[in-house]
Amino acid sequence: MSAVRRETANILLVLVGGALLKITMNGTYLRYVKPTAKPWVLVAGVVMIVLAVGSIAGDIRAGRAGRRTQDHEQDHDHGHQHGSRSVLLLVLPVLAIFLIAPPALGADSVTRADSRSAVAPVEQASFPPLPAGRAVPIGLSDFITRSVWDSTNSLTDRTVRLTGFVVHDNGALYLARLVISCCAADATPMKVALAGGAAGGAADNQWLEVTGVLRPGSATQANGYTPTVSVVSVTEIPAPADPYEY
Repeated sequence: MSAVRRETANILLVLVGGALLKITMNGTYLRYVKPTAKPWVLVAGVVMIVLAVGSIAGDIRAGRAGRRTQDHEQDHDHGHQHGSRSVLLLVLPVLAIFLIAPPALGADSVTRADSRSAVAPVEQASFPPLPAGRAVPIGLSDFITRSVWDSTNSLTDRTVRLTGFVVHDNGALYLARLVISCCAADATPMKVALAGGAAGGAADNQWLEVTGVLRPGSATQANGYTPTVSVVSVTEIPAPADPYEY
């Protein structure tokens, strides 16, 4: 069993290391961690593969391959089926991660976190004025923070352009984004309610670019400080390579 465990550990190290290198190279690591974590993910993948290769080389030099063959022949009737099944059960999940990278967090994460308030106002603060322009692009978290805290009312009568994914919850329609500090495990949902019906046909997790205007006073304690946007126009867009805000 120790030989089987050693072989399995080496296989898992190679597969997990290879998966880390793959998601780093193709950019899908951004579904799980911040961009600044890229060097660490890359180094972790390389270290795992180097450790596995070193272990395999050590086994070969020590002549363990021949001894494992003898042990396998002697114990074939007792341990072959059970050992193979155990190895397969360990390897399959890693192969799934390697071949099919799980998607980024989406609408389900937002609806399950409804009990948490994205923002909790303590005191009013002054924010710098928004840039001049007809439809100013602004991050969803910045928009929500300004709608709750900004004593200068910088969003009043300003048309903004927001990007996020669709969430349907209890008959209401929201545009949402997840904010992470380190990785997807600490993701906090940010969402705004969409009013006007222009985005009503969009499905959950569909990414949109929404142009609209804040309804002043719509973010209250009763609704978890979720502002409402009067929608002017909606455009469906593909999911961005980096789906989170920071």
